[in-house]
This record gives sequence, C-alpha cells and structure tokens, in this order.
Amino acid sequence: MGLSEYTQAEACGYPREILNNPRPLKHSAPRILESLDPIKGVTFVELLVALTIFSVVMAGVYALYTNQVAHSTREYKLAEHEMELGIAKNILERDIMLAGYGLADNYGSFPYDPLPITAVDASSQTTFDFISLRGTAVGIFSRTSQGWSYIKDIGPPVTLQTWSDSRENVAGGDRVIYMHPATREIVTEGATAIFTLPASPSGAARGTLVYGIHSGSAVFPYITAEYVIGGTPPPLCAPGAKNLMRAESRNSDPPLPGNREPILNCVLDFQVAFGLDSGFAEDGLIDLWDNGGIQAAAYDRKTLKKRLKQVRVYVLVQAGHREPGYLYSNPDNPENPDTVRVGDSALGTGRDVILTLEQRRYRWKVVAMNVTPRNLR
Repeated sequence: MGLSEYTQAEACGYPREILNNPRPLKHSAPRILESLDPIKGVTFVELLVALTIFSVVMAGVYALYTNQVAHSTREYKLAEHEMELGIAKNILERDIMLAGYGLADNYGSFPYDPLPITAVDASSQTTFDFISLRGTAVGIFSRTSQGWSYIKDIGPPVTLQTWSDSRENVAGGDRVIYMHPATREIVTEGATAIFTLPASPSGAARGTLVYGIHSGSAVFPYITAEYVIGGTPPPLCAPGAKNLMRAESRNSDPPLPGNREPILNCVLDFQVAFGLDSGFAEDGLIDLWDNGGIQAAAYDRKTLKKRLKQVRVYVLVQAGHREPGYLYSNPDNPENPDTVRVGDSALGTGRDVILTLEQRRYRWKVVAMNVTPRNLR
C-alpha cells in the first residue's frame, strides 16, 4: 500500500493493525462462519409433542368459547323472558286495577248484570284458575276505551268537558255510554244504550257522565277481558306448559275463544285469590282469602264492590330453555324439591304443583301480583 493510500485509509478510521496486515481481513468472514454451530433439524417426536400441546391449548380455548356462548345465550333468553314477563304483568295488573270502571249500578230493563271481576277455581278445571274483568277501560285495542267526560252544556248543541290530556277525551264518532252522575244508572233511549258521538239520549242532562267504549262498533255497554291458560306453546316450553291467553270483547261476555291471544309463553299454572272483608263489622280489613273466587261468586255487584279489597294472582312460568345438566330443586322446600307453591302458604292462597322429572330440567319462577282495584273501594 502506498503512503498516500495508507494515509487515506487511516484517515477513514481503519485500525493500524489491519492496515499493516490486510491478509487476515480476507479470511475473517469464513472463520466467523466456521465458529457457528450447524443448524439442527426438527425430529418427528418433537413435532408430535408440539402438536399435542397445541391441541390441548386449542381444546381449552374452544371449551371456554362454547361455555361463554352458552352463557351469553342463556342470559339473552332470560333477559328476553323478563321483558315479556314485564309486559304481560303490566297488562294484567292494569286490567285488575281498572275492573269496574264505567260499570253502572243499574242497567234498567237491559239483560246486563256484570260483576266487575270473577274467577273460576282450579277445582273445576284441570290445572289452573282463570279470571274475567269487566269495565269500560279494560280494553287495550281502542283509544276510546280510555276516554271519559261529562256533559258540560246541554246546548244545543250538547258540549262535553275536555281535558288537557287528549288521550282521556272522547271524540266525534266514538261509541259511548251515558250514566247518571248521582244514581249511576245507565241512560238509555228506547232499546238503545250505546250511542255514537255527538248524539246523546234525550234523558242526558247537564253533568251526565260519558264513558268511551270503542272507536268502532260495540254491542255491550262494557268490555270484558279474560285470562286463561291454553293455546299451543312454542317448542321450547316444558311438557305440560301452555300460554297465558288474553281475550277482549265488547260484543260478548264471556269473550269468544277465537279472540284469545297469547301474552306470555310457557306457563304451567295460574292461581287467583280474592282478599275479602267478609265479616259483619265491615271494617275494611281482609279477613278471608278466597281461592278461585268461590265466595265472591255468591256476591251481587254492590256487595262485591264493598267486600273485595285485594286481588292476588300467581303465575308459574318457565325461565329459559331446557338444561340437560340442571335439576330444579325448590330451596324453600328441601324435603320436597320437586314441589312448587303457586301461592302463599302463610295466607293459604294458591296450591302446590309437583313437577315431573322432565319439567325439573327447566328453571321455574313464581310471579306474584298484589293489586287493589281502585274502582271497587
């Protein structure tokens, strides 16, 4: 290497030893490679071990995934069930609360003598009670059934009191009944008890109450709502379970079976009890729980309105789907884990239902409703 080349290389940072002896630099790379260990191959046994470990890990992940999916599905179904149950419960409680609303105390010569609420005891059925409720406001298929007013001015023309909430107002074209405000006698004209607004009977004076029935046709001067177990349940229901059916009619009492529609699926039992003030003191306190309304059925309308203080309804309903590894066991009755009290044993209401082995593969829930009819006090 010439002096100028040496000086330039040294100036570029090469060590002096390399510059003085450049030959080893040519063989440095091979020597480095020779110092490395040769790459080893993967044996068949090692491959099998790796695959086994991978399979075990994936099996655990899959099991965790399927359990999570099953849990999520179960929780979704339970949430869906709670929503359906809440809707059905609200409708039933509303109907009981409004039973008797708009019923007259005197229907004159008309063949109407409706009791605000009646029930049929399970002793005369196969497995359940059913309940009927009557009034002008128990209808849910027409806005008019929620409307009411009174004659503000006999005119002409006759004018009605209107309310700030338009949902409470009756309007032109609605089918309505008129009732004397003092005697609560239905106001008629000849053989007619139901009128279409704005017409009104000649006997309807100022202050006469006006109750809506329906926005279309109506034959009866009240509406009947009926709850009964029946129908064809979905395939997911346990053996023996049916639907809680609701029927509503303004043209017949009781409603025709064809009017029934399911409002709650997978119901195994339905029990009703009336809390009555049956004593001579008439102190307003409940002294008799009347299962299935047997005692109440003997009362006339006036007596029933005075005696009935509370209505209790118990529904035994399925919660979720069939679970093969699950076996229902009543925590309140460890001696009889297959027995469910559809009622309140302390009050003597309801009855015991014994589940079959297949029915115990499902989860069950007793829903209790305590309602005071506000129009019967």
